Amino acid sequence: MRMRTSLMSKYLALMMTALLLWPVIPAMFYLPGYLFSEHSMYRPEEITRRWQEEAIKLNGAGSGKIQAQLGELSMEYPEAEMFWVDSAGRTNAIKVTSNDIPAQWSYEDMLSLQTLDSNQEAFTLTALIGNDPKQGFMVMSLPESYIISAEMSFPENMPLAIMFFTVCLCFLVLSFLFFVNLRKRLIKLRSAMNLSGKTGFPNEVVISKEDEIGELEGAFNRMVCELKESQQREREEEELRKQFISNISHDLRTPLTVIRQHVHSVRSNPAASQEQTSLSIIDHKLDEVDKLMDNLLSYSLLSAGKYPINIQSIDITEEVRNRVAEWYPIFEAKDFDVVVELPDCPILWNVDPMWLHRIIDNVFQNVVRHAGAGRYIGIQITDYPNQAIIVQDKGPGTCNESPEKGAGIGLSIVSMMTREMGLQWELKSEANGSSFYLWKDSGGSI
Repeated sequence: MRMRTSLMSKYLALMMTALLLWPVIPAMFYLPGYLFSEHSMYRPEEITRRWQEEAIKLNGAGSGKIQAQLGELSMEYPEAEMFWVDSAGRTNAIKVTSNDIPAQWSYEDMLSLQTLDSNQEAFTLTALIGNDPKQGFMVMSLPESYIISAEMSFPENMPLAIMFFTVCLCFLVLSFLFFVNLRKRLIKLRSAMNLSGKTGFPNEVVISKEDEIGELEGAFNRMVCELKESQQREREEEELRKQFISNISHDLRTPLTVIRQHVHSVRSNPAASQEQTSLSIIDHKLDEVDKLMDNLLSYSLLSAGKYPINIQSIDITEEVRNRVAEWYPIFEAKDFDVVVELPDCPILWNVDPMWLHRIIDNVFQNVVRHAGAGRYIGIQITDYPNQAIIVQDKGPGTCNESPEKGAGIGLSIVSMMTREMGLQWELKSEANGSSFYLWKDSGGSI
């Protein structure tokens, strides 16, 4: 999410605009009159300071110097009315246009000076000469139209008040709309959470904007997708569980049926010559049931992550040679043509030896059970271009139905163990045989 599209940035921009408008509005109100005025405009604090300074400079000055100095100020402020009153109370005019200025000042005249000026709507400045009442005082009066004023007086400054009120109202309206829009989007999201679609989950919402609420809407959509995917996986796992139970039941039922038949034969005719044969078959089938139960236990432990693993560096050439030697009597009893091609040099893999034994045993067992008709098994280890264990047979292939075909739990165990040890495997099956490949997981393939 970009910063400029976030809700925080938008609201901060709204607040900053409102704060900046407070000093801008008076400037917008007074600046045009100051810039486009037909006459000079004066700041009252500057004129007051200047007038006080000039009065102090005239400390002890004679009437001629005071007259000359005020004359220069009169030229600098041609719009101003100026005069000064000496210590005797006589008026000395510099530039006087009013007839209300007395020639001789009394105490009452000085008290009424401010009242007189306010009635004339003028900006009047009074300063003691030399800051001493005994030396007299000087007076300057400017029309209010020449003074820059920021005072809120009515009705002259009514437009400024209206501008302030309008800006405040706009800010309140924009803030209201901002939060109303947020509330509307949040209510829409809450409604989407409460409503369920045909699948029993909430429907996805349309992401309207790329801001914080947009991210929340995106997270909500991802949650809905994950829930739907989880439900789909649960259904698939349930189907697989049902199929697995069905296949396990078949795997158990087949040897138990054979055992039951031979037990019945032995009971019916215990003196028959086939007694030993039946007992051998029963023992063989019981061995199959034992292996099946062992596989089931291993599958359960692997699924729960509780099957112990001990990774170490081993020579897979020696391990495969030992497994072939252990299975060789079984291959020989089944009349298998066994072809073994193993390198002389050791090949080291980091795996669990017991897990690798289990993988090879499951592969050999599948060959015996499903590819017995081919009477062939080839075991080899390649060192180039990839180190791999390859087991081949000439049976009908796993794509064809086999009387011994069951739940495939052996290959499921192979898949789990290879994944945990960082190995990869692949089973290629054709009509004239199958090939099993087991190699180190290096991102490539055989």
